[in-house]
Amino acid sequence: LPAQIIQAVGEPDPVFQGIAAGAIIVLLVILLLMNSVAIVLRNRYETKW
Repeated sequence: LPAQIIQAVGEPDPVFQGIAAGAIIVLLVILLLMNSVAIVLRNRYETKW
């Protein structure tokens, strides 16, 4: 997906600029979701010493 974003940004058509912006937002949402899941799992399975 990052390669497709770079390719879309290089296109002169403004439609591709919108597609690239949407793809960037999707990647950020996926990143934040995965980070949130990792935090929840870490807190759930953390051993208390």
